[in-house]
Amino acid sequence: MVKKILQYISFVLVILFTQVLFAQSNTWKADSWADVFKNKTGTITALWYDIEPFIYTDDNNTLIGVEYEVMESLKKYLKDRYAIDLRINWVNAGSFENIYAQVKQSKMPGVFGWSYYSITPERKKEVNFTPPYMPDLNVLITDNNEPIFNTAQELIDRLSAMKAYTMESTTMEEDVENLQRNFYKSLKIFKKKDDYEILQEVSKNNKAFGYVPLSVYIVGLQKGIKVKRQNILISRREGFAGIMPFNTDWSTIINEYFNTNEFKILTGKIVGKYLGSDVTDLVFGVSAPDSLINIKNDLDLLTKEKEIVTKRLIDNAIDVEKEKIFRTILVISAVIVLIFISILYNRYISKQRFYKLLQQRNDTIIHQKEEIEVMNKKLEMKVLLAQMNPHLIFNSLNAIQYFVTLDEKKNAVKYINNFSRHLRLILNNASAITIALENEVKMLQQYLQLEQLRFENKFDFFIDCDEDLNKSIEIPSMLIYPYVEVALYQGVLIKKEGRGKIEINFKQNEGYLLVTVIDNGEGKVAATNFLAKREGKEFNNNINTALQHIDLLNYRQQKKVSVEQADLFNGDIIVGCKVVINIPLNMLT
Repeated sequence: MVKKILQYISFVLVILFTQVLFAQSNTWKADSWADVFKNKTGTITALWYDIEPFIYTDDNNTLIGVEYEVMESLKKYLKDRYAIDLRINWVNAGSFENIYAQVKQSKMPGVFGWSYYSITPERKKEVNFTPPYMPDLNVLITDNNEPIFNTAQELIDRLSAMKAYTMESTTMEEDVENLQRNFYKSLKIFKKKDDYEILQEVSKNNKAFGYVPLSVYIVGLQKGIKVKRQNILISRREGFAGIMPFNTDWSTIINEYFNTNEFKILTGKIVGKYLGSDVTDLVFGVSAPDSLINIKNDLDLLTKEKEIVTKRLIDNAIDVEKEKIFRTILVISAVIVLIFISILYNRYISKQRFYKLLQQRNDTIIHQKEEIEVMNKKLEMKVLLAQMNPHLIFNSLNAIQYFVTLDEKKNAVKYINNFSRHLRLILNNASAITIALENEVKMLQQYLQLEQLRFENKFDFFIDCDEDLNKSIEIPSMLIYPYVEVALYQGVLIKKEGRGKIEINFKQNEGYLLVTVIDNGEGKVAATNFLAKREGKEFNNNINTALQHIDLLNYRQQKKVSVEQADLFNGDIIVGCKVVINIPLNMLT
């Protein structure tokens, strides 16, 4: 079933290709001989189909072969004899049958067909032939398992068990159908697309046979196709030639050229070029009438066949030996490559170990360097903190001196008691760069209480912590104090009217502790003017120290401490200042 479907598809494709070719034929240049002779120039179209070595394309897709060169040689003859410039348009017709159908139905005289056509009486009624350029002899071939048949009857007796391969619309098909018609009507016949496919199928199938031209058979042997020639039922015809339309006027000049000695000599050279001179002599000699009766010709053919087969066997043996040598070289090369790869791999592993060890040492050095840098930063922070703690103490001593000078013993005693508690808390955290939040709140509260006592309740303060805030978390020590001091001295204490107020809020927000310091002072501009009059270098130094402290804290940290400061307004009037300190939680753990 599948085979029938494939045959049907092939038939449909041939029909479609033929229709396309017929459509293209209207655009071909196919001038008559009369026009070419008159104009001394012209174009003809040559249809062809691949059949090696007669007409085919090489590896560079260039058209070559016996029939190609025979047709092309016509241009030189016309040029030399008649001073005519002839152009040949070569068209691949796609199949043997397409060429014949096109030439047969063509109304244009300048169309030629080349595909190893045999001259037959039937075809002469439909197309014109060029004179034959070489003999036409079909030989019977079988697979190598078949015995040599001494008589035709031996083959005929075996036809019921055999199958035939041939090519459609060829003389080989006629020869096979004659056997079917005359001796065994149930003979199975399989159609193939060309002579070499017939040879291949016969070589692969037991009890298979077919007809092919003698020259194709010899070329097939040279290609290594394993078939056997039977010296019976040989089919001989007039010869191989090109074909032309029935109404062509090119026959006269073609016959003139093909019958010249020049053409006969050239043809022998062309055929010898593609078949080999010895094969050419053999084909021309054996194909002559009654040649196979001649013992010498038959022996020559058998000798040539043996030479080809022997050469093929020798070539196969040489190829096997070459393959063995190649395999040996390949194995040796593989071993050498493996050894070389092993050496390179060992060197690579050694280098990787050394590199890894070096990298580990570098990592250790870098890690130690980073630890040293971190320690240095911590030491710098302790130095800064050491600078800030005396400032608190000196401010407090100044306050005590103030009270003593005024002879306010009660306030002085109260201040000294509060100061001693505050000093104890400062000294407890003097060597630490972090402090628990609850202790920081206590320090700020004690500090503001001391300042409240010192400045006779000129301001109020309020410290608030969110209820859900963990008061045991560690934060950088002495980070908030400078901004509270600035809020006090540069904010509320320079107010011209009203009572001062400082509000400090602590809350947690997305991994940060947000500390907000709000005062109701005169704002940043007023504070700046105040410092300019008072030469407040001490306050500026504290802020600069705080900024240095922040830089040290942010060293190599992804989450960084930030400070935002802005005046507060009621309409256009400044009513205070707000400082927001964002401290990443656990940044120093």
